Amino acid sequence: MKYFVNENERKASGSTCYLEWQKGYYHDKCWLPDSINVDGYLWDKASMTLFIRQAVKDFDYYNLNIVNKQQWEEIVMLSQKANPLCKNIIAEAIPWVTECFKEYEVFTICGL
Repeated sequence: MKYFVNENERKASGSTCYLEWQKGYYHDKCWLPDSINVDGYLWDKASMTLFIRQAVKDFDYYNLNIVNKQQWEEIVMLSQKANPLCKNIIAEAIPWVTECFKEYEVFTICGL
């Protein structure tokens, strides 16, 4: 993956400055093996918070954010007209989110 890292890669970086995407609702702990993580700097560079808030109105960069299937579909649709970096980040997440929705009704973006 170009924009997301798995937990092993995040851990090897020595940094916790990542937004973690967890399958389902928050599991009362961070850095799960099946999560994907996007660097906070990259997130900011792509203006992802402003973008995500178009579909997840109460998105909080520093908190837990639940994303349901309807919101995700809106995010994907909106990404087609977003800046190229934002569009590519969302495109890279699609396979992970598709797998997530086979088992869960939501996923959680854990803020910084």
